[in-house]
Amino acid sequence: MPVTLERLVKVIESIDTKVEINCADQWLGASKSVIPKEMQSTEYIKMLRESCYRKI
Repeated sequence: MPVTLERLVKVIESIDTKVEINCADQWLGASKSVIPKEMQSTEYIKMLRESCYRKI
């Protein structure tokens, strides 16, 4: 299906370049409720790994 140049220009113009979203914050935000507030993510992962040690 051919795409017209006019349609491509409209799509490019619709992209909002003024909004700065940190990709890492966006991905990490999905797991915020999983990690307890009093722990850092690295501490939590370490605890999870230690709890599974030699059980698999």
